Amino acid sequence: MGHTPVVAMAKNEENLLDMVPVQLREARVCGDGTVDVLIPRFGDNWVGAILGRLFKNKPIHLHLDEVGTTVWNLCDGRNTVYEIGQSLEAKFGDRIDPVYERLGLFFHQMKKAGIVEWRS
Repeated sequence: MGHTPVVAMAKNEENLLDMVPVQLREARVCGDGTVDVLIPRFGDNWVGAILGRLFKNKPIHLHLDEVGTTVWNLCDGRNTVYEIGQSLEAKFGDRIDPVYERLGLFFHQMKKAGIVEWRS
């Protein structure tokens, strides 16, 4: 806790800590309070839509642990990555160190999978 976040960005890019993540997928709350994010099995394009109808597409459930669920719930279009990190440090303490490096990896994977998008 208390680390100064270091975020390496290319010139003219916005700082990750100032970005605001927004959920792009539906999620379901599990019995233990964690979240499953629902991802179309065959994708969002027209081919995925056809395959989904042919094979009675059931979405993939991406299960998030307690930390991931907390992050997901904070991706409401209002909180910056920095603010999300502050909330995580307050709730989980040293369990999530280094928080900003972990958030960077988490959001990279979520963005790559089409689960979140960015607002500045």
